[in-house]
Amino acid sequence: MMELRSRTFLIIVLSMLLTACGDTNIVNSIKFVQTIGYDAAQNGVTSSAVIANYEEQGKSKLEFYVTESKSVYDSMPKLNMKLDFPIEYGQLRMALFGDSFARNGITTAIESLIRDPKISSRVHLGVADRAALELLNIGENRRDPYFLSDMIEQNMKYGNLPMMNLHLTFFNYYGTGRDFFLPHFTVERDEIKLDGIALFKGDKFKTKIGIRDSFLLKMLLEDSKNGSIMVPMTSADQTRAEYFLMNSIHSKPNYKVIRTGYPASVAIHVKLNAQVKDVPQWIDLTSEDQIALLEKSIEVYCESEIQKFISLCKRNNVDPLGLGDLFRSKSKEWNSQEFEEHYNALATTVHVNARIIRTGAGG
Repeated sequence: MMELRSRTFLIIVLSMLLTACGDTNIVNSIKFVQTIGYDAAQNGVTSSAVIANYEEQGKSKLEFYVTESKSVYDSMPKLNMKLDFPIEYGQLRMALFGDSFARNGITTAIESLIRDPKISSRVHLGVADRAALELLNIGENRRDPYFLSDMIEQNMKYGNLPMMNLHLTFFNYYGTGRDFFLPHFTVERDEIKLDGIALFKGDKFKTKIGIRDSFLLKMLLEDSKNGSIMVPMTSADQTRAEYFLMNSIHSKPNYKVIRTGYPASVAIHVKLNAQVKDVPQWIDLTSEDQIALLEKSIEVYCESEIQKFISLCKRNNVDPLGLGDLFRSKSKEWNSQEFEEHYNALATTVHVNARIIRTGAGG
């Protein structure tokens, strides 16, 4: 009996070793795409794949493969024809759209990504202010295939970007009464930089907002913790505006539909807990009156800038806040076409209630 158990144990161990060897051979025989780029071409699309070639532990060299095809759907077969191993998208973390491609529409790319069961719904999407391939080539020096996706992740967690990924983009694109948005990249001094958010109408890139408005969008959609903006306030001598840094610690937006019929109206209320830093030298952070002055400055500035942001959205007929969906939920007679026709006349009132709960070092 003991001999039988020993043989059984030996067989199990050998099987595990063989399985492990088999998996290793499979992994070493596949090219995993970590980032992919899409650019508009004369007769279709230019697809670029970034693949990390791990030469030794902790070090990698990025490989670029570029091909042209009539559609996104046949880009993978075209790329495969340039490789000695088959490619897989199981490690894909980033899809970057060139400016022209994004303005022409990204439906085929979204559908291609969402239909592949090997691709995670947490994949990040983004828009470049130039050709995607050009921007990806600039990032080659970092030798990090996940540099762009990690940049998005940390700016969502610690900066001004609201939550975005393939799943949320798919939901907002196919959802009624809402439009999606994606991170927007540029290049500054030969370094890749996040400079705001690309707002879409349907599947087409319509307009771009900067980092400040990105924070406002975040505050209007979710808890904007860790986001920050510079807030102006009138100086003690009333001659010029001075600024201080406001960091959001916690925020909560609330929407109330006032009128569903034309002209429709909605009230927006935001509760904001904040920290202030680098305040003007004449501000005494131990004074309740001057703390109240800072809070009032935050409220007035945010209310004004939110109204400006909503006006920008209405002018460009984009609805990143999902206001159409909000009104749809409040009226059985809601019609998407009628809402869009009257979207520019939508009346909004905005109230921000700011409370400073932390203070940094002054001036």
